[in-house]
Amino acid sequence: MAGKTLIGEFHDDHTKVVSALMKLRSAIQGGDVAAVRGVLEVADRLVGPHFKFEELYLYPRLKEFLGEGRVQRLLTEHDGVFRGIGALVNLAGKTSWEEADTETAAANLDLIWEHPITCDGLSLYIERLPEAAQEELLQRMEETRREGTLLMAYHKERLH
Repeated sequence: MAGKTLIGEFHDDHTKVVSALMKLRSAIQGGDVAAVRGVLEVADRLVGPHFKFEELYLYPRLKEFLGEGRVQRLLTEHDGVFRGIGALVNLAGKTSWEEADTETAAANLDLIWEHPITCDGLSLYIERLPEAAQEELLQRMEETRREGTLLMAYHKERLH
């Protein structure tokens, strides 16, 4: 069995996020506020370190392939995710939802939905990095995971 690779770990994170988003969509459609809260708690622990790794280490390293404009677009996509998750967290604080809450939750999910798929495509650029750079980035990914920064905490950290 081969060891961990940056591309493998990167893809695995996105696979987990897509799975969480599908669970979240189902919970929202069913108006199951408790299930929404549960999925958001899991996603918070996964996506916080992932975003932090991407923004601090991966995106700057890929800038040579992507250019400044594409990096800014990825950061803007993250902004949409922060807004969408923030709104969902607020809605999940309620004990039950009205129809308008369900519609609002679904609209905010749409802010999040496509990013893990488009972001996973960055693997095509990651594989062009020298092996040593990929290994260094994998170490950075593991370090940010160990830090365990939650998504909304990272959002606050990022704003300062």
